Amino acid sequence: MGSLQNEARVAIITGGTSGIGLEVTRHLHAKGWRVVLLGRRPEVGIEKAASLDPSGTTAVFEQCDVSSYAEQAAVFKRVWARWGRLDLLIANAGTIDSGSWYNFRGRGAAVEDVPPEPSTACTDTHLKALMYGTHLATHFMRHNQPSPGGKIIATSSMLGVHPCPSFPEYSAVESAVIQWVRVNAPLLKHKENITINSVMMGPAVTPAMPGFAKAFLPEQLVLPSTIRRAYDLFIDDDDNKRTGETVETAHDQIYWYEMPEYKAGALDVRNQLAYEPWFALIHGEKSDLDDALHGPPEGNAEDAGRIGEFRIIAVTGATGAQGGGVVNVLKKTPGWKVRAVTRNPDSDAAKKLAADGDVEVVRGDFEDEASLVKAFEGAAAVFAVTNWWESLFTGKSQWESGEIEERHGMNLARAAAKTPTLEHYIWSTQPSSKTRFPGQLETPHMDYKAKVDARIRAELPDLARKTTYLYFGYYPQNMAYFPLLKPFEIPGTGQYIQVVATKPDAKVLLTGDMTVNPGIWVRQALATGPAAFGKYAKVALERWSFQQMIDKWSEITGKRAFIIPVPEETWTKLWGPAGTELAWQFKFGELCDPWQVSGQDYISAEELGIDANEVVGFEGTIKAFADAGMFN
Repeated sequence: MGSLQNEARVAIITGGTSGIGLEVTRHLHAKGWRVVLLGRRPEVGIEKAASLDPSGTTAVFEQCDVSSYAEQAAVFKRVWARWGRLDLLIANAGTIDSGSWYNFRGRGAAVEDVPPEPSTACTDTHLKALMYGTHLATHFMRHNQPSPGGKIIATSSMLGVHPCPSFPEYSAVESAVIQWVRVNAPLLKHKENITINSVMMGPAVTPAMPGFAKAFLPEQLVLPSTIRRAYDLFIDDDDNKRTGETVETAHDQIYWYEMPEYKAGALDVRNQLAYEPWFALIHGEKSDLDDALHGPPEGNAEDAGRIGEFRIIAVTGATGAQGGGVVNVLKKTPGWKVRAVTRNPDSDAAKKLAADGDVEVVRGDFEDEASLVKAFEGAAAVFAVTNWWESLFTGKSQWESGEIEERHGMNLARAAAKTPTLEHYIWSTQPSSKTRFPGQLETPHMDYKAKVDARIRAELPDLARKTTYLYFGYYPQNMAYFPLLKPFEIPGTGQYIQVVATKPDAKVLLTGDMTVNPGIWVRQALATGPAAFGKYAKVALERWSFQQMIDKWSEITGKRAFIIPVPEETWTKLWGPAGTELAWQFKFGELCDPWQVSGQDYISAEELGIDANEVVGFEGTIKAFADAGMFN
């Protein structure tokens, strides 16, 4: 092997002597690649290779029937012997249907006159050839020095997505080519540093059919420059990161084709995951993919668990208000087992949960994504909530608390995305005033949750497809526990005041009793399944003004009370950053209904099957507190 061996990259192009293949071959050679043109006709191939390099130093022709594994293998070996490396396979060879699959010509035949075996040349020269080529390229690319790996680019057609009745076999083959690329991509990249992608062609002038160019208007044909640009998206990916992707070429435009959305949600997701016992049985080793199932999920169908007994819901914030409400309801819901995720399983609150035989308590730290992955292991559902206020009350600023909340929210989301058994992700969130009124208003404890929503959709699209977003409103419990909102007595008068930085007639969404209502909505979202994916739901049936609330509080407690509205500055002086934050939230509520969502992004309480008689509203919540002596 000569000194030229490792000076330039090497590409094999099947079907490289005409049409798209020749266009790509010329382009690669012009970019400094050594190219091997594969084709069946030596009289054409030799001339095309010589037109690129008469000396045969950087361009050679190899005669090959790509539907033959033996012939492809022989070519790959000769290329390796010549140049000692293989960096790129362009699997471009193909042909259209060589006969009719409709059997129209056999209409008059007798029933015993069975049609002859049809030709599968289209399948053999494209799909089977691609499969053979992938198998061989993987073998040789493993031996590349100094770094093993390489690229495979398959030429496909938009007919693989939108079939044409003129070419039924070709349409089916092109669909299979795209799926071959997608299914191989994760494993080839993970284990071999080989990427595999597809360029999905629109109509381009080729010798595939007579009078091809006349069958289309000029503006309907793919330009050669567009073909080159499309392949370059993968050829020029120097970091070799793009894999499993498909682009369509259409005249002078390029379009990315994404994986289709799941229609059955989590059922579809589970079906596509590698199951390591089977994978190792077929392929001789585990896949080692991040989302692979390593064994039967806890409570699997074989022991009647997942179907007949229970599935696991991991509940974060289980010792807090929202998570606690979810635990209270789901632990009583047939078919579900609650796993409470807490930072400190040794806390009194966690021990109290653990003492309940219906709840499993595990450690999960929002700052430690790996601990969350472990906590979610085997879970079919996750309820995720973060606590902005905790950071604020430990001395962080409003914005520092927001950054912590965003980080925690994304750690939770990424851990959930790595949970192969996950069917449904439920994320507690808030609308953003900063988005609604840019440059005018901020409410960090709401804004940063909304940022997590957007990042889930942008960065974790598979998780987003099985996520329900819950909007939580005002807690009636605030009037019993939260100093900023608890009515207090004016000494010696027997009268109470509630000091708030908003107008008495300003309305807020009321979530109601936090010990049960969060669980009701989560239970119904789980029961609704795919119809709730990607949707926002309001955990509330009421929207009251502050005046209505204080009036009802007075009626229930028998204590005369008044609203005292104060400016934001006064509340800040009284309560510091917490006062500022709530004043901004209330300002948000004065400007609009922050929780108003509609259209295809919204799922109503009725659509979730919420029973209004089960929901405990403001009145019921305050009455329970009054009966417990909380306002004495």
